[in-house]
Amino acid sequence: MRIIKDSIILVNTDSNNSKKVINYLKRNNKKFYSDNDVEKSRVLIRKKLNEGCKEFIICGGDGSINKFINEYGKLSKDKKEKISLGIIPCGRANDLARALKIPFKIEEAFKTIDNNKTKKIDLIKVNDSYFITGGGLGLPTEIIKDVNTLSRNFLTRGIKKILGESIYLWITLKKFIFGYKGIEETRDKLLAIYVLNQSFIGKRFNIAPEAKNNDGYFDVKFVKMPPTFLSNFKTLSYGSKGKIDELGWVIKKKAQKLTINLKEPFYFMGDGELLEKSKQFAIEVVPEGINILTN
Repeated sequence: MRIIKDSIILVNTDSNNSKKVINYLKRNNKKFYSDNDVEKSRVLIRKKLNEGCKEFIICGGDGSINKFINEYGKLSKDKKEKISLGIIPCGRANDLARALKIPFKIEEAFKTIDNNKTKKIDLIKVNDSYFITGGGLGLPTEIIKDVNTLSRNFLTRGIKKILGESIYLWITLKKFIFGYKGIEETRDKLLAIYVLNQSFIGKRFNIAPEAKNNDGYFDVKFVKMPPTFLSNFKTLSYGSKGKIDELGWVIKKKAQKLTINLKEPFYFMGDGELLEKSKQFAIEVVPEGINILTN
């Protein structure tokens, strides 16, 4: 187990395999930090970045990585270039780890980091926040809001645990069945706006099969409100199969910069986190924005 002496290893104790990761680290006599408090984690990351630490290993899901990305994003360009990020996937969807083909077995994931090979991938900046996998407005935001509500309620945490990664599909179906009003852009009423830095979001939703995280662009899908009730389910089906562009109510776009204007303030979701609430969103790609330790 190489992991350089000064590597900062952070374990999100709320993540699925955190106990196994902690046991593995203890067996290998490796120092680590563990917490499930979002603000404490941010303070620690900020402190270690300001101290000049160069290698960080996040043991968690896409949300845990997002906490790091948004502290890292505040650094100057020359400081960023010296930093690398390793990932031990422990979350629900683990979209970034899947896209980068990082192993899900703990020992193999650490061996990937031991190889000390890095890949530069793009980041996406939305107003003053960053994300690395996918995000958007409308339906994806409302799904995350419902997931967070289930997490806060003691009685519903069990449902969330049982559903696991299927929770996103379950909530989407519930929205369609009971009606979802969508969001209003200045010109259209939309079911969702998806902004992708890789082909899929929420593990199973293959919204932008053509998207790449190292091409200096992001892919956008404007999904208008489907024309009929049953069209909602066709949207879900086609989105899962990577065929959403075939629908007449979907507009695609590839961009380096984009401004979205809404009639009412709304949260932008990125990496499964609620990032910014606004009526206007300035979105831009940050080419080769971060070094990831990968195969």
